Amino acid sequence: MAAKTGKYSGLALLIVGLVVLFVVFFLAYNEYLNVEKPTTTGVESMITWIMEWGAYIVMKVAFLGVMGWVGSIITMRAVSLLTAPSERIITE
Repeated sequence: MAAKTGKYSGLALLIVGLVVLFVVFFLAYNEYLNVEKPTTTGVESMITWIMEWGAYIVMKVAFLGVMGWVGSIITMRAVSLLTAPSERIITE
């Protein structure tokens, strides 16, 4: 019974981890497609655009990086649960 529980929880974690990773890649691709190019009216407007978008991009990259990191950790734990021998899975 413990082996089946470990395998089912490993499969559930694998699905959750893959969904999180898919969402991260979808959000990153969506941001890539929605970047607006600045109008070149002058150097001042270009610098202002770079400063505004710089902070926004740093926050997005940090958010997506953390989400990707969490998704990969969940997926790694799921794979280790799925590939573990049944006598190594301990349940109480």
